[in-house]
Amino acid sequence: MKTAFLFPGQGSQKPDILSSLLAQESDAGYLSYLTEQILQKSISEIDSSEGLFSTVNVQVNLLIAGVLSAKQLLARGVTADFVAGHSVGAFAAAVVSEVITFQEAVSLVHHRAQLMEKAFPAHYGMAALLGFTENRLIPYLKDHNSRHTPVYLSNINASDQLVVTGKIDSISILINELEKAGIRKTKLLDVKVPSHCELMTSVSQSLKQQIEQLTLKSPVIPFASNVTGRLLKTADAIGKDLWQSISSPVKWYDATTLIYELGTRIFIEMEPSGVLAKLAAEAFPEAEILNMDSKQIDQITVLWNNYQHK
Repeated sequence: MKTAFLFPGQGSQKPDILSSLLAQESDAGYLSYLTEQILQKSISEIDSSEGLFSTVNVQVNLLIAGVLSAKQLLARGVTADFVAGHSVGAFAAAVVSEVITFQEAVSLVHHRAQLMEKAFPAHYGMAALLGFTENRLIPYLKDHNSRHTPVYLSNINASDQLVVTGKIDSISILINELEKAGIRKTKLLDVKVPSHCELMTSVSQSLKQQIEQLTLKSPVIPFASNVTGRLLKTADAIGKDLWQSISSPVKWYDATTLIYELGTRIFIEMEPSGVLAKLAAEAFPEAEILNMDSKQIDQITVLWNNYQHK
């Protein structure tokens, strides 16, 4: 029974996650030191409710939480056949797959988030749309964009769960149009930048230059692509995916469907867990879905071992 580690992206953040994870990690002091040297701020600053108003703090927070969660599982013998990271979660997946080091990932994510925040300091965001397929949404987007500031399709999370991005006022107009058309549910997300669309092309190119200066290693675990929804098995392909995904829609549904078809029947979402686990449970009802919780790590380990013998 194959296992996939899932690493959540922006919008999943919760305060005080890191303090709980670091309290149980033997390398906590070293990891905290590395992070604080790069960020020039304390871990507590990026783990507080106030700190998480910053895009930079959120993205670094999610990276650290994802890596620490996976380290705890791996230390107990819980292994992964595939890794998949949603948006910024891909950097944690790349660390666990040993393509980049933790220190390199913190530097990359910090740079990525700073550029995103600087490029779009206000008035932009993202919204989740439930109940429309991609094919049904596209005509509405085209019509809307012919009359208003463009809104972009940024995430395909499930067959009928999409995310759009752009200026908040234009997104609000689109939502009103979709509600009239009978969409089931819409929700503005806790994301303050227009991720995964052409507005981020300059950020993508800047990150490309930084990644190309690194010596990437071949992955020890196959890595599911955000950009293509396919499996990536070379360092160069994963490096390209990390910089390209900022300005390309996230094909999460394609990626997770592929690894399910390849035999994955256990999906474990790293901290802060919940969003990706829910998507997996709805898409793959026959699979076992586990939410990583550092306070219940022993129970998760027992469950995983039991599933291996089914």
